[in-house]
Amino acid sequence: MSAWTLGAVQARGMQLEASCKNESCRHFYVFELGRLIETVGADYPISDIPPLTCENCGGPLKIELAMGHQEGSA
Repeated sequence: MSAWTLGAVQARGMQLEASCKNESCRHFYVFELGRLIETVGADYPISDIPPLTCENCGGPLKIELAMGHQEGSA
């Protein structure tokens, strides 16, 4: 993911997601790309996102790229 930026993710209609690595939690998050871009800029590299923890249990999060949901798609 090192070459990806927030702007590139958004431009390709993708989204940034995270899931808790704690087996007993597995909480799932979808980041608001527009808000992140407003805060740190479109050129912010995904690889520079610092380690994050789950708000639910405090466990580490795994960050991944995913295809975004488009209205009207099945």
